[in-house]
Amino acid sequence: MQIILDVDEAWSLMTIIVSQMIDRAGLSSDGKGQLRKWRSARANGTAEMADMTVALNEALGSSLDEKTARLIRQKGYYVSTRSE
Repeated sequence: MQIILDVDEAWSLMTIIVSQMIDRAGLSSDGKGQLRKWRSARANGTAEMADMTVALNEALGSSLDEKTARLIRQKGYYVSTRSE
């Protein structure tokens, strides 16, 4: 399976996660302010958001690759590998 998010999708996901953290994580006012500042620095269309999208896609791909079953051919037969 392959999942690749574009910048708009990554931005939407990031804003939802940060909003939930601000609303429900029981953070101090200072912590909430720092999260808002961090989110503002990654506004849609910024270079920071583009970099975050690349990093997010790499992390998703690595995580999915680790959990994917593979068949490897060894000396005429196939061996199933699975990392969990």
